[in-house]
Amino acid sequence: MSQEIPIKETHPNDPTSSYGIGKLIIEKYLYLYSILYGLDYCILRIANAYGERQRPTPTQGVIPVFLERAMRNQEVIVWGDGSVMRDYIFIADIANALVKALTYSGEMKVFNIGSGQAHSLNDVIQVIERVTGQPLQVRYAPGRSFDVPISVLDISRARSYLNWVPTISLLEGIARMYHWMLKEAED
Repeated sequence: MSQEIPIKETHPNDPTSSYGIGKLIIEKYLYLYSILYGLDYCILRIANAYGERQRPTPTQGVIPVFLERAMRNQEVIVWGDGSVMRDYIFIADIANALVKALTYSGEMKVFNIGSGQAHSLNDVIQVIERVTGQPLQVRYAPGRSFDVPISVLDISRARSYLNWVPTISLLEGIARMYHWMLKEAED
């Protein structure tokens, strides 16, 4: 669980999932190779990504899943009361950060890439309803013990060193993704 919000790059790393451990191992190997072989590297710790071409499978993120269910007029299941908050970042903003990181060479090696804002699942549902123009069928199920209540990244280091800031709001990003999904459904 996060000790401070927003989460800085210097926050203690103690992952409790194999996914988190795997990501941390990669970071540690990059650090090792910089010492052993002089490898210059830059790590981007990306928040909850979403955008065009993302598959609407449960392991790929809540936004595409909720959008697809809205398009099919299917029920959306929310674990807990919908107050869990996450930092959602649109794919175009991530791509922009990756381009900035390509030309970066400096002492700082790890950068958070997110919106810097926390949005609850209920916020996401409201935005989807606004974008699609229809209410979602939402069923609230008992919360899960492993869901962290809030996760939002401090993006000030990326702003300072990479000269990067996100430009796409949650509303605009969801609208862009929804229109792309509509177009794909027509083809």
